Order: sequence, then C-alpha cells, then structure tokens
Amino acid sequence: MATNRTSSAGVITSVLASALFGAIFFISGAIEAKAETLVAWRVLLTAACYLLALLHPAGRKVFKEFWDTLRSQPRQILYFIFLVVLITLQLWLFSWSPKSHALDASLGYLLLPIFLVIVGRFFFADYITRLQWIAVGIALIAVTLKFVISAQLSWVTFAIAAGYALYFALRKYSGLNNAFAYGAEVLALSPLAFFMLATVEDPLSNAMLSMVILAGLAGALAMALYLAASTLLSMPMFGLLSYGEPILLFVAALLLGETLNLSDAIVYSLLACALALLGFDGIRRSRKNLETD
Repeated sequence: MATNRTSSAGVITSVLASALFGAIFFISGAIEAKAETLVAWRVLLTAACYLLALLHPAGRKVFKEFWDTLRSQPRQILYFIFLVVLITLQLWLFSWSPKSHALDASLGYLLLPIFLVIVGRFFFADYITRLQWIAVGIALIAVTLKFVISAQLSWVTFAIAAGYALYFALRKYSGLNNAFAYGAEVLALSPLAFFMLATVEDPLSNAMLSMVILAGLAGALAMALYLAASTLLSMPMFGLLSYGEPILLFVAALLLGETLNLSDAIVYSLLACALALLGFDGIRRSRKNLETD
C-alpha cells in the first residue's frame, strides 16, 4: 500500500528551508558584500559540509554511486561540466539579483514550476493533466501581459526560470541526480571560490564578514533541509510547499525597496492562481493514487 508522506517533520523542514532561502536572499541585497564574495563563501561552506558527510559510511556509499555513474560513459563528464556551469550561474544570480533585480528574480522563481511542467511534457513525455495545461496557459497570459504593459521582460527572469529548468532536466536525463550530485558540483566549484576570494577586492568589516559567513552557512543548511524534505514528504506535498520560497523572495524584494507597479501586480496575481492550480492538482492526484492502491 502506498504511504502518504505528509509528516509534520517534513512540513516543518520544508518551511524552514524556504524561510532560510528567503532570509539569504534578503541578506544578499541588504549587505554591502559583492555577489562574488557571497557565492564563494556559500560554495566553500557547503562543500565543507559535504566533505564532513563523507566521514559517515552512508555518505561514502552515496558518493560511490554518484562516482560510478559519472565514470560510466565519457559523455557523463561533459554533462557534469555543463551542470556545474548552470548551477554557478544560478548561485551568482541568487546573490547578485537582490541588489538591483529582486522582483525580476522572484518572478523567475515563480515561473520555474511552470517551466518544469513544460520541460517534463516535451522532453520526457510526462503526462500533463488538464489543470496543469490551464496553469501553463495562465502563466503564458501573465508573461504576455507583462510584456505588453511594460514593454520589457528582464533577462534575469528567464535566466532563472529557463536555466533552472534546463539544470533539473539535464540532471534527470544524465542520471547525475543522486543525493551527492549537488555536493560534487560545489566541490568542483571550490577552486573557483578560492580564486574569487583571493582576487576580488571586497574589503569587509568583521561584522559584515560575519554576516557573509552566516549567509553561507544558512545556504548549506537550507539545501540540506530542502533535500531532507523531499524524502519526508510525498512529491505533490513537497512541490506545493516549495512554492513558499518564491513567495518569500517576493516579500524580500519588497522589503529591499522594490516597487510593485500595475503590470507586476497583474502578473503576480495570475501566477499565484497558476501555482494554486498546480498545488491543487498535485494533492488531488495524490489522493486518487492512494485510493487506487
């Protein structure tokens, strides 16, 4: 019989992960540190956490599974390099955008679930329900209205939504998506992180440096909680709760001084409806599966 994994621990873990991502986004925009400094510390501290995980037999087992997949075919190396490039762009955007494109970034994260639905349908032949198609249609209307009303649509929005969708799609296609995959990516980025800290001029006070390190530790903890939530919750519930992150990023953008104009209000309202439909559809299908099993 299928189990309905909706434990309170899973819900709390997911909410905490979203709250931490929102806090990091706000801190990145509020402090004076450069994006390169923020990314470097986040990469190094996250890599250190994954290295500590290798001290445990379970951690070494997961790493061996990833390593075996990576060595299985020469093209896997190319896929991995491309994944590292994609995640580097996303880490940089997450640290850079709060200072000048916070709303554009939050819009990208709001569009991401819609992009994932489209990628799943056209690249992996996933079954798309009627409600999911309606959600995609609403999102397309929202984006179109945004462009018609404001005559512009930021590249940041599409770099996040399309970039992350491509990242997740490539991880699935290549098979490089086990629990240690992200750890391998940040470990591969560590030399670049050391180089940025050594070459980027970013004089910080002790208090400011402490904030940067705190944000880096929060990033490592948030990712760990995010991965834990994915194992504690059913996929529909996990997907629904993950929508909390872009909502919090939107709130952080407003707190950082971004203003919401008419086109933004219309777009966010329509996307909220689209995300609500995706969440409702996920819960509905989960209940049907439980009744069938």
